[in-house]
Amino acid sequence: MKIYKSELMRIVFVIIFAYCFSGFSQVFPGTPVSGFPSGTTTEITNTTNPVEATIAYSTNEKIFYYYNGNTWIPFFTSSQNFGDIKYGIQTNDHNGWYLLNGRNISTLSSNARTTAISLGFTSTLPNATNRVLKHPNSGENVGELGGQEQITLSRANLPNLDFTGSTTTNGNHSHTISRQTRTERIVNRFDDNRTYFGDSGTTNTSTSGDHSHTVTVSSGGSNQPFETYQPYLVVNTFIYLGD
Repeated sequence: MKIYKSELMRIVFVIIFAYCFSGFSQVFPGTPVSGFPSGTTTEITNTTNPVEATIAYSTNEKIFYYYNGNTWIPFFTSSQNFGDIKYGIQTNDHNGWYLLNGRNISTLSSNARTTAISLGFTSTLPNATNRVLKHPNSGENVGELGGQEQITLSRANLPNLDFTGSTTTNGNHSHTISRQTRTERIVNRFDDNRTYFGDSGTTNTSTSGDHSHTVTVSSGGSNQPFETYQPYLVVNTFIYLGD
């Protein structure tokens, strides 16, 4: 005999409905949902002396739990877990997913705030604006921020290279002075002629020898920072905290 999916779901519902009445002997803080006792997952799991086979509805996870005599077991496992992260094109909170925009957790619903605190976010949610996600290293904690949007290189960031250069040494030269030499007899003990500078004419100075010069080369930069982004697609980042 074939059992179709719709028939199977009706059978499951009948089984759940039959067991739900055992929950009425328990004290649950929430208003019954479709005849089932209800409460947050924390409230359900903290119920005192639950009766085996009791079924209750979690108002924050939106799933059923049943008590197997020892512990509470989710009847239908949610496809999301508290703290899950996803990307999406949605712009607002939805279906238990909350935008990671750095908001104070006091703005969250009571259940979502309790979940956020249990995940370690005691004051604000992380702000994922202009950030990518990475796995923490040994010195980091989940939720910490790091990195920079722009970087300006300093000398310490440049490769450790020595740039050398020199000018040619063929600079041996002299200078011409526009002075005239004159020769006159000067009477002295030797009665000799003497040559000396007059009012016009030219003569040369002595050479200064081979030598070099110091050269300064400018980089031509303007110290402008540059972005560190790789090519990207803009989406929003959400964390699952439940309703």
